[in-house]
Amino acid sequence: MLSLISNSNTNQDIRPESHGLYKLDVKRSANIAVASKPVFGASITFHSELLTYESFIAKPENIIGWVDMRGLSYFSVCSGQHSFELGANGHSHASSNANSRTSKGEISETNSYRSSEIGNKASTTLPSQFITVENGILRFTSALRIYLLAKTPKDIHQYGLCYFTPV
Repeated sequence: MLSLISNSNTNQDIRPESHGLYKLDVKRSANIAVASKPVFGASITFHSELLTYESFIAKPENIIGWVDMRGLSYFSVCSGQHSFELGANGHSHASSNANSRTSKGEISETNSYRSSEIGNKASTTLPSQFITVENGILRFTSALRIYLLAKTPKDIHQYGLCYFTPV
């Protein structure tokens, strides 16, 4: 005997989660160091243990690093995998990570992860929503799943520190 399955009781109501993927960038003007203690003269010192693993869960009690008196002003948090900027016509568009030819036929690189965009129109949320500074010590405000993008100061400036999502 043939049995037919009724599709009338399926759940087709797909909704996005209330939290998403964010990217933590560092301004180019920040002098970055990596060590197990604060480094004198560095704007930001990331704890060396932070850069050990590719992916991990960071809790509020974990020290992610230290900052100087400018605190969170070195950081920018963007939603999703792309930085957004306003074009000449006022419409927002995603920057691409591709090469384009100029009018003279030269190749110019457009990089959505350039730190020059940070703090301008690329920032979509305040760093203080996810990071706290107390007596110069950097910590996350809640448990976050971290996906590192870079482990060296040069790469952190170019690509950003990490993607993260609330747990």
